[in-house]
Amino acid sequence: MIEDEYNEKDIGDTESILEFVKTLAQQKTELILSSNGKQIGAILTSEQYDWFLDQLDAQQDIDAISDRENDMDGAQSLSDFKKDLGI
Repeated sequence: MIEDEYNEKDIGDTESILEFVKTLAQQKTELILSSNGKQIGAILTSEQYDWFLDQLDAQQDIDAISDRENDMDGAQSLSDFKKDLGI
């Protein structure tokens, strides 16, 4: 989904940005928002946002979560915790 062409507008160009947002359903590429020549944000199309989320999901390392699921090192039972609290 990487595309070489994209729209870029300075964050101060609110008129152009609003026009882009109003026609977002018809847009084919994202709108890059910049300030003083530096990219500071983007408005993505639905397709691009779904792609972005898929990329995040693909990068998630759930093995670390699975490894910790049953990790009880340093854990305290609820009854012991209540005893410590004097309940």
